[in-house]
Amino acid sequence: SDIDYEAWGKFIVETVRTRGWRHNLNQSGAVLDLGCGTGNSTMPMFALGLEVTGLDASEEMLEQAREKLPPVTFVQGDFKTFKLDKTFTLAYSVFDSLNNLLTEAEFLEAARNIHAHLEPGGFFMFDVNTTIGLRELWAAGRAEGWASDVYYRWTHTFDEETNLAKVEAYCESGHTSFTEIHNEKPYDAPDLKRL
Repeated sequence: SDIDYEAWGKFIVETVRTRGWRHNLNQSGAVLDLGCGTGNSTMPMFALGLEVTGLDASEEMLEQAREKLPPVTFVQGDFKTFKLDKTFTLAYSVFDSLNNLLTEAEFLEAARNIHAHLEPGGFFMFDVNTTIGLRELWAAGRAEGWASDVYYRWTHTFDEETNLAKVEAYCESGHTSFTEIHNEKPYDAPDLKRL
């Protein structure tokens, strides 16, 4: 609830425009939201009048996205292997989704696949967590509190030997609780330039 998705969408569009994206909102030109989840990151682009396709690995999250944005096409897929029968002027991925690619080989496979889905001169904009970001994710390795009626406790560790972070996300509401475990690999600026 504390994420300003509209500001994220404007930031993406303004940033790629300063780098030469020449898309005119009155013309066709498809945009791809990678790791779209429940559609919150798709909504601002759709609101700008862009033809957006959302892609995510979770069918459960995509079901929620389809309910929020019925006119938008949402596809289940993996960054490394998805195949769509169209190309895009812009692909974007927010909230460090690419950190879920746990090896450089996986990152390259995804990057090549995304590149194959871009029109000539198309852009791919993304954010990633760096080593320091994943090493020091939360003070004392923990974030907890309440979101409406849901209690959450997220803990994280960083393994210096494997260079991987692990987040354990515990959520509880009423008599229901669950824990999700997420592993992430950091990507620093020199790594990204080399890759």
